[in-house]
Amino acid sequence: MGLHITGFLVALFILLPNVLLAFLPPQNTPNYLHTSPIIFTILEQVGRIACLTLPIVFGKKIAEQNINFMTVLMGICLVIYYICWIYFFIKGREYDQLFKPLGFIPIPMAVFPALYFIFLGIWLHSFIFLVPALLFAIGHLVSSWNIYTQLK
Repeated sequence: MGLHITGFLVALFILLPNVLLAFLPPQNTPNYLHTSPIIFTILEQVGRIACLTLPIVFGKKIAEQNINFMTVLMGICLVIYYICWIYFFIKGREYDQLFKPLGFIPIPMAVFPALYFIFLGIWLHSFIFLVPALLFAIGHLVSSWNIYTQLK
């Protein structure tokens, strides 16, 4: 346990596109969308907060780990996630682009951050990281799927 720049970077890398979204919001957000049941919102937010703070608090543990196949998978998730964001911005920041499939992968902008955090937990062999990642994944995927099906 302890702060280390590596932990900040792990959280920052996945959070960076969302920071841009705060300044460049989506266009043409529909007003007819229904939210998911509150339990999924709670799971998503609790998981998200933990997934973004744990790497910072346990940055030293992350920095001490050897790079292996899980870190490669995390990197692949990050690259695909960034590609989806680039596509979103190229397409004029249209709201529905946040939920468009990438090939055969539905809701990739929900799938890849969820996988990123799950792979982080597996890489660290840590239930402290894995449980919040799974909570985030469940909440985020259900909420995103809910919107995706309404936009179709």
